[in-house]
Amino acid sequence: MGYDLEPLLFVSVAYLLLLFSIAWITDKGWIPQSVVRHPLTYVLSLGVYASSWAYYGSIGIARDSGYLFLTLYIGISGAFLLAPILLTPILKITRSYQLSSLADLFAFRFRSSAAGIFATLIMLASITLLLAMQIQAVSDSIHLINQDISRINLAFLFCVLVTLFAILFGTRHISSHEHHQGLVMALALESILKLAVLLTLGFVALNEVFGGFDGLELWLHSSNDNIATIQKPIEDSPWRSMLLLFFASVIVMPHMFHITFTENRDEHSLNVASWAFPLFLLVLSLAVPVLTWAGIKLNLPFSPEYYALGIGRALDKPWLTVVSFVGSLTAASGLIIVTTLALSSMILNHLVMPFWRPKANLDVDIYRALVRLKRLLISALIMTAYGFYLLFDSQHSLYSLGLVAFVGVLQLLPGALCVLYWPKANHYGFIAGLSAGCLIWLVTMLVPLMIDISLYNQSLVVYQNMLYDNWHRIVFLSLGANAGLVVVISLFTRMRPVEASAAAACQVESPTRSNRRIPIASSTYEFQEMLSKPLGSITAAKEVQKALCDLNMREDETRPHALRRLRERLEKNLSGLFGPTVSHGIVETFLPWDQQKDYVAQDIHFMESRLESYHSKLSGLAAELDSLRRYHRDTLDKLPLALFSVDANQEVMLWNQAMSKMTGIDASKVVGLNIRHLASPWNELLCQFSSLDNPHLHKHKLEVGGTQRYFSIHKAMVEAPASDTSGNISGNLSDNKVMLLEDRTENQMLENQLFHSERLASIGQLAAGVAHEIGNPITAIDSLAQELKILSDESDTREVASQMLDQTQRVTRIVQTLVSYAHSGQTRHEDSKSAVVSLKHCVDEAISLLQLSHKNSQVRFENLCHHDHLVAGDQQKIQQVLINLIANAVDASKANDKVSLHTAANAHTVTLTIEDQGHGIPPCIQDRLFEPFFTTKEAGKGTGLGLALTWNIIEEHFGSIRVESPVNKVLKTGTQFIISLPRYEAENHSANKNIDPATRESIASRPESMMEGEVL
Repeated sequence: MGYDLEPLLFVSVAYLLLLFSIAWITDKGWIPQSVVRHPLTYVLSLGVYASSWAYYGSIGIARDSGYLFLTLYIGISGAFLLAPILLTPILKITRSYQLSSLADLFAFRFRSSAAGIFATLIMLASITLLLAMQIQAVSDSIHLINQDISRINLAFLFCVLVTLFAILFGTRHISSHEHHQGLVMALALESILKLAVLLTLGFVALNEVFGGFDGLELWLHSSNDNIATIQKPIEDSPWRSMLLLFFASVIVMPHMFHITFTENRDEHSLNVASWAFPLFLLVLSLAVPVLTWAGIKLNLPFSPEYYALGIGRALDKPWLTVVSFVGSLTAASGLIIVTTLALSSMILNHLVMPFWRPKANLDVDIYRALVRLKRLLISALIMTAYGFYLLFDSQHSLYSLGLVAFVGVLQLLPGALCVLYWPKANHYGFIAGLSAGCLIWLVTMLVPLMIDISLYNQSLVVYQNMLYDNWHRIVFLSLGANAGLVVVISLFTRMRPVEASAAAACQVESPTRSNRRIPIASSTYEFQEMLSKPLGSITAAKEVQKALCDLNMREDETRPHALRRLRERLEKNLSGLFGPTVSHGIVETFLPWDQQKDYVAQDIHFMESRLESYHSKLSGLAAELDSLRRYHRDTLDKLPLALFSVDANQEVMLWNQAMSKMTGIDASKVVGLNIRHLASPWNELLCQFSSLDNPHLHKHKLEVGGTQRYFSIHKAMVEAPASDTSGNISGNLSDNKVMLLEDRTENQMLENQLFHSERLASIGQLAAGVAHEIGNPITAIDSLAQELKILSDESDTREVASQMLDQTQRVTRIVQTLVSYAHSGQTRHEDSKSAVVSLKHCVDEAISLLQLSHKNSQVRFENLCHHDHLVAGDQQKIQQVLINLIANAVDASKANDKVSLHTAANAHTVTLTIEDQGHGIPPCIQDRLFEPFFTTKEAGKGTGLGLALTWNIIEEHFGSIRVESPVNKVLKTGTQFIISLPRYEAENHSANKNIDPATRESIASRPESMMEGEVL
């Protein structure tokens, strides 16, 4: 019974259009990223593993070898269950170094273009058979459905459609670190369809062929002869070889490597896949025994591989046959698309780019040229596979083709394991081992498959059949020869330094040692200029800008360690574009290392960052040493003293938190930078001190932020690691310094204030002595003036005598004021804090002192304080407060401005307000006015202690002080200092015991109508 061609064509085209639509709307961003990047999407995309061999071949294996078909699912499930120690390390390497294939990994690890070329050729020879098998599966399916349809033409149409899809959605991004999200979503949909098809076929077979589970069990008991093969013991089959083949497939098969590592960069998704993908395969395998048993019961006249396709025909259910055909279409198309995409990258990176590259000039877009070349390679690969399909012309079963392909790529497994677990393996051993293994595979499996030996020598047919029957022994023979030569030759040959460095970067069990050299290019602009030669100016600019963006660096970066990171990042990005071999050659040739410098301060921090990510894997003594290292590092970083260190090249190696706080420069911006490139004024200070022989510099004056500050610096020579020309690490003592920076500004200001106080005390004592000496002649002058006034009869003489008396009285008052202020309260009673003080009298005294200055004489003073507003306190200290505040008001005022003082009182408090018409005080600094050493005056014109002292005196008197500025809200001028002090209460004090003499005189002079204690 045959089916018409139209439904099959319609279903095929509809299916491919569905894939096109899903991929297209994904790339357009119409599907949410939460769905596209979901781990489940990644798990389903791994279903590309279930190719035609899994879809059809598993049933053939089950029919011929029983439960051996489970190895196809158990093998790769075991690899994913071991993801933390097998797959995760490969993911980290491919993600870090932008590697897109196993050949890239070999070329990077062994630093050998021959390794990449050889691996690519083995892949091509093996995987072309696998691609031909997929085409054959689709072709045979069509032929079984309708024998009148030309298999060759339809197979060619299928190849064209798959080629078109792979070109459109597999080459949208040329770089390997750009994901093809549309392709991944299409593969996830394919996996869902494959799972749905197999479960549908299994369900229909179970119910329509056996009548349910009971019927199946009854048939199994009654048909022992028919199912003897499927129930034969697994020990009698080559299960070990099958497990090894499928276990290694996730690494060595290009389509699995591409989906597992290249299209996925998320470790979390891989962790989810480690259990979710085996579960998916388990569900996928449930239908295989049922379909096998159904084919046996129905006695289908097909090869067991196509039982799934023949059940619908046997049950006369055309729709079931179409569903089965869709399953074969999904299985074949997914593998072809991904495999050709992966192989095209390998060919481009290892067979094309090492020998030919687009010319680097302004007229050539390298990215577009690479995309076109990759599309051409995809088309060539699919057409080559189609040619192999025509060559075989269905002479071999799907099982045979798949087996030869898997054994061929299995020869890459020893090299892959060496990449991860054996750092002593070198490219000589890898190539020798791979050559031996592939030679055995070529002679015993590939050549007999491609050449019909019976046409040349009939006697060799027996030999050929024997090799086929013992293929599992050939597997271990070839792998043994391969691994043995890798070990032996690697042990007896020397590894190159560049290869050793790459080996360290790939190891699972030890952190890598960073390169200690720096590039000869001293800026990002030089990087761009040097790369313009091989890449062209446009491409070079794009790649440098992209690398800077990846590293979050500035375009004007010049720090040596940052430039080294930029060089490494460029090599990684170019590896995703050209492959590791070409990218390494470009970077080594056009961005060479500086041979004169082989040590970078940032290496210490780079190694610490590596240890930081690796510390969870340390144990025993290594873990204890790492904990001690962390403790010492944190101790230096959190030390409450500003600490930094520089190496012999004057590049900063350590910059702790206190240093960052003191200088305002973050450690991340300064580590690795030469101190001469620091921001001013620190560059001048540190460079100057670093060159001095003296290990100490005390109280160096420095202008920081417009203010004068004083710093003391201390330094010591330290032994730091350096590297010799051979790369060996050694210790030396060559101008490596650790420095301690102290801010001595507050100490210096306090010393200045103490010196000033001492000078004031000396001046006060001198003033008292001078005043005493001046008093005698002034008394004599006063007496003579009085006598002259009395005795003279002339009015002019008496007037002159009166003027002389006025001036002598003025001099007396000034002298008395100086003596009173200089004595600093020595004449006070012991209980001076409870003495009565007249604020009006204190204000007059303060104004009198301040008016001695010529500047102060230009400001008008207005004393509006009331006579009755008396406070309890120390007159000398209150006078000090008034002098400080009035002096500040004068400093803020201009000529002819007014400074007014007035009081208000209630029953227990007197409030004194000092108001000026000056420039005011900004609100942002009002909270800091009373802090010690805080001043807005220029250096030498203020110490910042006046208001702090004022605050302390007011606190001693149980009062309060506050500031309001500006007073004039329109002009934003004027300031008020408002002081509240306890009011003197006469009933609680003896009138004669605690009243200051000056205050007593002020009280006595009041009008009698003013009653003490009256509130005005």
